[in-house]
Amino acid sequence: MLRELAAQGRPVLALARPESAHLVAGDGVDVIEGDLTDVDGLRKAVESADAVIHAACTFTRPEVDVTAMAAMVGAWSRGPFVFVSSVDAYGHPAGEWVAEESAPGQPLSPYGQAKLDCEALLLRAAGSQGRGGASAVRSPLVWGPHQRLRDQLRWGATGLLYQAAREGRPLVLPRPGTGGHAWYGAAWVHAAALARSVVSCLNAPVHGVANAVSGHVTWQDLATTLTGLLGSDSEIVEADEVHPDLDHRWHYHADRLSPSLRLQPGEDWRSVLAEMAGPSER
Repeated sequence: MLRELAAQGRPVLALARPESAHLVAGDGVDVIEGDLTDVDGLRKAVESADAVIHAACTFTRPEVDVTAMAAMVGAWSRGPFVFVSSVDAYGHPAGEWVAEESAPGQPLSPYGQAKLDCEALLLRAAGSQGRGGASAVRSPLVWGPHQRLRDQLRWGATGLLYQAAREGRPLVLPRPGTGGHAWYGAAWVHAAALARSVVSCLNAPVHGVANAVSGHVTWQDLATTLTGLLGSDSEIVEADEVHPDLDHRWHYHADRLSPSLRLQPGEDWRSVLAEMAGPSER
């Protein structure tokens, strides 16, 4: 997002933890050191800004995330506010295809509930007391050729498959039709497409919720490609049971941000996965 903002010539004031400040410093970027527990620092940063992009999250401390959002929304007085949320805010919807702004389905994870609570704080405040438009951009797995993003392969659902492939163990996938669901796989977004989508909301707020999804890939296709990239001889097995980490069966509509989400060269999922695996991992 910093690169996208810089390409548009936008001056940026970036809040970063002390250990990460060197990662974001650059031309056109002034850095303030702080974190989500420093509510006074958050307020001061927002008060001085003409627009706000909030992409930070603890992942494991939802009470901190919600308190931080309340502080920022309270200090927000002008311009657009874009919050990077998650498709986890939908919980477990009833249907296979999920429309933007669909009501959440239970059960929500603590992480998903915190995202939903943060969205509510933002959207209630939007358009009042001189504030600008608000956009909650719900993202799935973020993929891209950067070391931090390569770590996505080791986490959660993709981590389950990645580690099995690296160790030569069978990759056990849910058979299509298991539990009455015809499709199991992952929604994903390229990091650059997510950045384009988020930054586009500064000029054209969606005034609500929008999904940033580049596409969807079945676990079978992902497992086949991943084992090939890693040179793994792991067997891919389909079973009539669903591992909790692989219990993803939804497709997400992403109409509102579709112009920004159009895939650029090299942003298809196979190319991205090859870059994320990297030569050292093959």
